[in-house]
Amino acid sequence: MRSSARRGLVAAPTALALALGGVLLAAGPASAAAPVTITSPAPGSTYDNSTGFTQLLPLAGTGLPAADDLVFTYDRGDGTLANGINVGTTHNPDGTFSVTANVGELLPGETTVDAVLTAVDATTRVVDPEVTATDYTIELAVAPNPAFPFRVDYPGVGTVVDTTTPVFTGVAAPNSTVTVTYSNKNLGNSVAGTATANPDGTFSVPTTFLDLAPGSLGSGANVTQSNPAAQVGSLGVAFTFATAPVPAIAPTITATPDEVTVDEATTTGIAIAATGFSPGEEVRTVVTDSEGTVVDLADRALNYYADDTVGAYADTIVFADDVLADDYTITLTGVRSGIVQAVDVTVADEVVLLTPTPVITSPTEGQVVTGGTVTISGTGPVGTGIVLTVADSAFLDGTATETPAVGRFYITDLADPILVDAQGNWTVTVSLLPGAYATQAIAAELNADGSVNEAGAVSDFSNTVTFSLVAAAVAPPVVTPAAPVARPAGLAYTGSEASRGVVGAALLLLAGGGLLVAARRRRALTVDSAE
Repeated sequence: MRSSARRGLVAAPTALALALGGVLLAAGPASAAAPVTITSPAPGSTYDNSTGFTQLLPLAGTGLPAADDLVFTYDRGDGTLANGINVGTTHNPDGTFSVTANVGELLPGETTVDAVLTAVDATTRVVDPEVTATDYTIELAVAPNPAFPFRVDYPGVGTVVDTTTPVFTGVAAPNSTVTVTYSNKNLGNSVAGTATANPDGTFSVPTTFLDLAPGSLGSGANVTQSNPAAQVGSLGVAFTFATAPVPAIAPTITATPDEVTVDEATTTGIAIAATGFSPGEEVRTVVTDSEGTVVDLADRALNYYADDTVGAYADTIVFADDVLADDYTITLTGVRSGIVQAVDVTVADEVVLLTPTPVITSPTEGQVVTGGTVTISGTGPVGTGIVLTVADSAFLDGTATETPAVGRFYITDLADPILVDAQGNWTVTVSLLPGAYATQAIAAELNADGSVNEAGAVSDFSNTVTFSLVAAAVAPPVVTPAAPVARPAGLAYTGSEASRGVVGAALLLLAGGGLLVAARRRRALTVDSAE
């Protein structure tokens, strides 16, 4: 780029040029020594300044006295002058020199450097009259100050954008490609939009930010311009959205099932499903017992992650073989987001309940039965045995602790239970003395010989029926029941010395009725009676 002002630079007095360097003017002799010569970049050449600092121009040459510094005065592009060197010159033993000029005051778009070379004493800063002023001209590959300075006008730094699809505007090199990118939910980069700058350098880039994490308000974007004929530039713009471009997903967590047996806890485990984590983030799992102590899980991989799309998380929690029956809390923590979610589960003892639960249908609640016997009937699981208890209400619910009197208590012999027939019905006739009674039953799994399998499955407790037995006008023959057996306080005679296993415990508790809940929490699976 040349102008009449530039052509006048060559004829400018040496004193004018040197004045820009802050040197002291002094009269010199009429004649001068050989001029300074720049050997690199060679005069008239094009210097590739496209990398690094585009305004810096490394110079090397000969002919500069060892006691002098080079003065480099250049035209900014409009006839005004600027000093390009404010540092000392390096002199080499072979008589060559080197120094770096700064042409950062060239006007926007200017690539021609028209300069005058002179010299001053390095110590006194007085013009060296022995050095002849020399013209020096080169071209730069790119303008140190682009004709269209790259900038982003909207959104500005710190802006809260009120739309989820902002249009970026600004200035770039004409016809250059302008691209907007941002950090996405997977810690990578996504392109929000791209467009070509207009011939006048203005650009307008429509954008979308659909790869942000759900609920994220973003942190900004990078805007780049790229064109073979222009400098490549990148600008970061920090801004946030008023409304998340991708709506937040509410955190949820479920455990299926939320109650398992010890065997299931160590084999099939508990399926965990959660939402609301940051997509692709690591999720850590901690399981604690009812006392807050962290428990071991079966062998697990080192890392588990939410999915890359919406941050959903799925896992199967399998306990170690030494897990105990207890209440547990499973806690999930998102490593990147800090989101914490927890769900409670129960690991229960292996107790299988037979179904359906027995029902006492006769006598009915409050019925008055006449005579010395009462026939008790009901329904239950086909193929099981019914263990029935009849006693004073106070004894059945555990409030009475004395051993029942002869003729005022009955419990089925475990070796000879009441059988449930193929239609699901059962019945038994019991001899009792007159009085007020309550009765309750359970169904139990049988051995091959028809006796109760004391380690097998049992049902839940039947309904409790209270009734009264009054003597008939003519007393019927009395059937003397077996003498009562002493029992621990609060427990009725069971009719069997067996007390081992699930059934044994259940039968003892049957006599205590309401003591069951307080004495032993029973957590169980329900299975079909055919099992």
